[in-house]
Formats: sequence, C-alpha cells, structure tokens
Amino acid sequence: MLSIERLYNFNLKDFCTIKIGGIGKVVYFPKNVDEISYLIKEYGFEKIFPLGIGSNVIFSDGFIDRVFIHTKNLKSYEIKKEKNDFYLMLEAGVSFKTINNIVKKYNLEGFENLSGIPATVGGAVAMNAGAYGSEIFDIIQEVWWVNKNGEIIHSKKEEIKYSYRYSQFQEEGFVYKVKIKLKESDKNISQIIKQHLLDRNKKQPLDMPTAGSTYKNPPNTFAGKLIEQVGLKGYRIGDIGFSSKHANFLVNYSNAKFEDLIKLLTLAEKRVKENFGIELEREVKIVE
Repeated sequence: MLSIERLYNFNLKDFCTIKIGGIGKVVYFPKNVDEISYLIKEYGFEKIFPLGIGSNVIFSDGFIDRVFIHTKNLKSYEIKKEKNDFYLMLEAGVSFKTINNIVKKYNLEGFENLSGIPATVGGAVAMNAGAYGSEIFDIIQEVWWVNKNGEIIHSKKEEIKYSYRYSQFQEEGFVYKVKIKLKESDKNISQIIKQHLLDRNKKQPLDMPTAGSTYKNPPNTFAGKLIEQVGLKGYRIGDIGFSSKHANFLVNYSNAKFEDLIKLLTLAEKRVKENFGIELEREVKIVE
C-alpha cells in the first residue's frame, strides 16, 4: 500500500463542526489526485466518505466502519487573469476563507454571496452549496474528479448533473479540483462580504457547534419557518436543539448524543408533515 498519511480509530467529533460522533475506522490525508485514485481502487467507492471541515455532516455514536478521505493536504490554487476575467484553479481542500481573501485582494465579483459559508471547495461542489440566491455552480467552469473506478475525469460544467443542493458527485465520485470564473468588479467586494458575514452572525448561531442548515428549503417556503411554525424553534432534547436564533440550525449545547439528534429530526419531520403536508428533506449528511 502507498505510504499515505493516515489516522486509525480517530475521534469523529474532531472532524465535524457540530462535535457529535463516535470513532472512525481510518482517515487518510492524500496529497494528490493519484493517491485519491489509489484509495478508491483499494477500498471501493462505496466504502469511502470524503471529508473537508465537516460543516454539513453528522456522525453516529459508536464505531463507524468507513474509510474517510480528508482534503487537508489538497490546498493548492492558481490564479489566471484574462482581460477582466479571473480564473481560479482550486483543489478540494481550499477553504472559502482562502477564496474570500483572493476575491477581496483583487476585488472580484461572483463569489461574494457564498462568502460566509463554512466550507471547502470539494464539499461545496458536491452539494452545490449556496446562499443569498447564488450557488457555486453559478461560477464553476470545470471539475476534475475521480470516479467509482478510480479513473480521473475532467468534466465541463455543461456535462455535470446538478440542481438545488445537489450534484452527481454525491453518488458518482470524489471532487479533486475545480475551475471557477470571476470578474473584476466596480463594487466594493470587501464591504459586501463584510455585510454578509455580519448578517450571518446576526441570524445564525455561529458561536455554537452546529452543522449548518439542517433541511433543504421546500419550494416556495423556508424550512426554518416551518420548524418554527410547528413550535420547535428553540426546542431541545438533551443537549441537542433547534436554535432559538434560526430554527433550521441544530445546536450542540454541550455533549449532545446522536440518539437525541435523530429523535429531534424525526419529531420535526413528523410535525411538518402533519401540519403542512410537506416532507422535509435533510441537507445534512448522516453517517452511521
């Protein structure tokens, strides 16, 4: 086996922002696309789970017999300028904070609505992350990824299947690198980003361990509004609860248990279905 950095029997709480979870079998930290390909061929794609900062994932308690591939060593990027357009080549582990720094430095337009999302590039592309009416596929040009057979694929945007909070990579492969297109702006991009971050801090429980948006917004309404209308805003079971600041955010108040979290999700889904006939669809990924 290749000598890839790895960690056995690791604490999953340390690999997700909501700080819930038991023990993971092994996590690898590949440093290039060939190592990702090797791991997928070695273990099989169905056994693999990609990890970035873990901002939209929740792990069960106990032992999880999965092979995790973490992108912390995939942080390189390139910037190319053509007239007023900037093309950013970003590996999967590049954080949105890093992209923020780039767009503020060059005053680039197109990323500002996504600026406050706690994400890395790979996870954001896989789930087509979005905010303020924008999504990452608005600016994506190309994606390099590894398919289920370990083959390295290069796809243009128009060849990729994606929709609201979804892309084909959730089932079909591991995102390795992307190319995005931004342009020089006559707006004050730094100020716009600053305002978005202030808005997020005001409306979302960013000072607490959370997994971001719990549910996708159903058509023509908001998941948080529905959860609030069925009386669950601020409601908690043990140390897990829906935030009193934003009902679509789960908050770990201290030492939340996965069992209580599932009870809370089941309750919310049941009440919303009974009251509005709407089936809430989870945005967070549950890994058991």
